[in-house]
Amino acid sequence: MNRKHQSLQMARLGFLLQVDLDVGGSSSSQQVGFPEWMGPGHLAPFVIFATSLLEQASSHVLLSIEVVGAEYQAGGTQKEMGLVLIATGGFAGDTSPASLMAKWAPQLLQVPTTSDERTNGDGITLATDVKAATQNMNMVSVYPTSAIIPGMETEKFKIVLSDAIVGAGGKLINADGAQFVSELEIAQTRADAMAKSKAPFRIVISEKDAEPVKWLCDFYVSRNVMKKYSSPTALANEMKIHSTQFSSMGSGPVLAAMVTPATYTCAGGLATDQGQVLSGTGQPIQGLFAAGEVTSCPCPRAWSASGVPLLYSIYTGRQAGASAGAALGAKAKVMELSSVASAVEAKKPEKKVEDMTRDELLTYCKELESRPAAAAPAAAAGPPGVTMEEVAKHNKKDDAWLVVNGEAIDVTKWIAIHPGGEQAIMAYLGKDATEDWNMIHKKGTVEKNAQHLKMMGKIGAGGGGAAAAPAAGGGGLTPDDVAKHNKKDDAWIIVNGDALDVTKWIPIHPGGEQAIMAYLGKDATEDWNMIHKRGTVEKNMQHLKNMGKVSGAAAAAAPAGGGDDSPPPPDGNGGIPGIIGACIFLLWNVVKMLTFAGWSVGIFFTGNIKLDNNRMGTMKSAVFLITFTIVHALGNFVDMLGGPDELNGEGYLFDRIHWTGGLGLVKDFPFSVVEEYLALALLLHVSVALKRSYDITIGYTLATGRWNMLLSGLVVLTFLTKHLQDFRFYPDYDYVELNVPAFPYINVRGMLQGHVFTDPHGLTVKARDLYSREVALFKDLNTVLIYTLCLILFVTHLCLGWKKLVPADMMQIPRDHQQTVIYIGWLAAFAIAFMYGSVPWYVYFAKPAVVDNIIKA
Repeated sequence: MNRKHQSLQMARLGFLLQVDLDVGGSSSSQQVGFPEWMGPGHLAPFVIFATSLLEQASSHVLLSIEVVGAEYQAGGTQKEMGLVLIATGGFAGDTSPASLMAKWAPQLLQVPTTSDERTNGDGITLATDVKAATQNMNMVSVYPTSAIIPGMETEKFKIVLSDAIVGAGGKLINADGAQFVSELEIAQTRADAMAKSKAPFRIVISEKDAEPVKWLCDFYVSRNVMKKYSSPTALANEMKIHSTQFSSMGSGPVLAAMVTPATYTCAGGLATDQGQVLSGTGQPIQGLFAAGEVTSCPCPRAWSASGVPLLYSIYTGRQAGASAGAALGAKAKVMELSSVASAVEAKKPEKKVEDMTRDELLTYCKELESRPAAAAPAAAAGPPGVTMEEVAKHNKKDDAWLVVNGEAIDVTKWIAIHPGGEQAIMAYLGKDATEDWNMIHKKGTVEKNAQHLKMMGKIGAGGGGAAAAPAAGGGGLTPDDVAKHNKKDDAWIIVNGDALDVTKWIPIHPGGEQAIMAYLGKDATEDWNMIHKRGTVEKNMQHLKNMGKVSGAAAAAAPAGGGDDSPPPPDGNGGIPGIIGACIFLLWNVVKMLTFAGWSVGIFFTGNIKLDNNRMGTMKSAVFLITFTIVHALGNFVDMLGGPDELNGEGYLFDRIHWTGGLGLVKDFPFSVVEEYLALALLLHVSVALKRSYDITIGYTLATGRWNMLLSGLVVLTFLTKHLQDFRFYPDYDYVELNVPAFPYINVRGMLQGHVFTDPHGLTVKARDLYSREVALFKDLNTVLIYTLCLILFVTHLCLGWKKLVPADMMQIPRDHQQTVIYIGWLAAFAIAFMYGSVPWYVYFAKPAVVDNIIKA
């Protein structure tokens, strides 16, 4: 069943146990996740597939009579035997012709969506391959108030405007300013009403009514999601309607946001019974479980109520976990979800403890013992910081803290606007929510919502997402402590003075396992900083643990390798939408890189005066080389159309500007300044590329694809050497008499007559006969085939490099335009291939033109 599975990874439930597995015929020690209530006596592995953590993994379920495990690609083929639980989400994010949306809800394919590309139904497809049944697949919910951001009207992906706005008194109006449906109806009812009414639609609210959610509205205004008007009349004037429509809103300022319906979540999916997937005959498929949006909701009409999808995901997750645990022999009773929620607001004793009688105190103690713990167990003491005991005190809606990845976060202001509903957060107040947070949210969620959150400090004692650093010597770890953790299942390295536990990162490391394995138990600072950009540790904290400072280790240093000091590319479209915006930002940033703007561009300001592997050198030289290639290819194509004189005229153009070479100080210098700059750019590009390949790529196999740029580049370099020998350094040219234009050496007036490099009324000069040399070469079929093959590899190298270059910080292409700019570059590459490739084939098939005024050498 080799089916492509876009985002796939095993995630653990509860604590980890050590299990010896036979993978690929050899014994290897794997860490496998188990629910906490299974206990250490159960050794059958339990696997859960969760989306969004590992890009581009390939998977298929292994079958005998029942589902017995999973095989997947993550740094090589991996196999896990045991029960399989699928939790890959819905399918509303994929609207391609072969998608589940196209099959089950084709009427919604052109509707905007609030789902991203990860929600593509891959888990449903995977399960149906083993005859799993589906239900209610046509039940795709539509969210009515998805924001239309000015300048991004044509973007299909929308963001959800919080229902907290209508909860505070916001009104949903149509183009005529009329309310046509109650804002408190469920989402689907509002969306259905919008389909029958007149667009565009707006959510409007007076500034007075918006006071309870002022901070939320202020945020929306700052992001252009909402617009503030001085009065209802100002809004009415913009809408070109009478102001009496807004008479109930008073005369003060108002806020408005344009909204549109968008597909949101899927109520249909795999048929299940208590978490176990059912076949088409209604029988359970042994060993296969599912939870969350990948399953079919038994009450689809309630699906579009706020918070229901996420609450349903939590509920079905616990159902599936309980059923899977029972299948593995778990006997302990699973804690009910209601118990978890009620633990947040634990009942206080009616009397103070010191006033209780002995019997009352015993009864109260028994009651406390029967309650689930409200906070995670305390871990070993670590560096000073916020303790889990302190976090546990903040467990109420108006005073709400939780822990994520070792940080205590105040989420009080976020509860009311949380896209998944309040209860999804309330269940974790005063606790460590790291596990579930990282399974549900994308990277950067904390940072993107920082205006609603308050970081209270790192967890330094009492447990939490960050591990405490063991004491050693006078304080901190020693290199000897780190050296003990040198195995794949217990893996530490040192980076910039910090000990990092990389055990969970090894299987999903983008550079492969061996790139990390070579440094286990050692100080990897130097090589880490050569390869990675700043912030790599912070961006991957869900896979890493900072174990503490290491005495005697290399101090923190600025990474040299991953790139430059440029700020990240701006989000959005930079204020200029569509392909026009993409072209403008591409041209503007290329011009900046080809000049000395800001003293940080041009190949002389790359940071590579000393030879290192900073990719600034390859990127800036690449931009110049690409620009020159386009001009050169266009010149060759024009020469082909213009005939022998134009080709020989272009060659003479480069000869006649040799005086610019050697800083203009050397008479009869053999090279022009253009050739000098081109040679320097090529030297920089090749030398830095080879250095980076030696430092970074040399440890990878060919199958990883990391050698593609190096190998194609070496072929291009070899071909370029041959090409220069064939033309630029060919010693036996004949010469011709040629009429050429005076300074500035281009015949601007004669371009329409086909005279770019020649001028019938210009100066008579002696020029190399490049045309006859070209005919002599390209009348040989083998030479034409070699040139064509090398040209294909050159264009491949160009496309691969362009895809890496465009998202680079130094290019500063706004993120929304990056994919379009990549396509523009690829289109230019194919144009280059056509212009270059047409010359040898044209010469091969065409009858040679007569060259006049030949002067024999």
